[in-house]
Amino acid sequence: MTYKALHNVAPSYLTDLLHRHTPTRSLRSAAANLLSPPNRTNLKSWGDRAFSVAAPTLWNSLPQPMRDSSSLTTFKTSLKTHLFNTAFNH
Repeated sequence: MTYKALHNVAPSYLTDLLHRHTPTRSLRSAAANLLSPPNRTNLKSWGDRAFSVAAPTLWNSLPQPMRDSSSLTTFKTSLKTHLFNTAFNH
């Protein structure tokens, strides 16, 4: 859903919850395709599970080549491979 929201394929109410990371000065992270999570949540138990918090956290944990995928199909293939490697190589 995050990939779709960033590429304007998801509903606008999801797209509006995500904010791209824009550093205030010239940093290498500017081209890393990262998202900025909210500074804090009101509810510790449910607030951290909200899409606006969980999506940026998970998105930023993905490898950069996966975040830079050119199509949804490529992203899904890369994600599946990444998740299998993570699950079975540890």
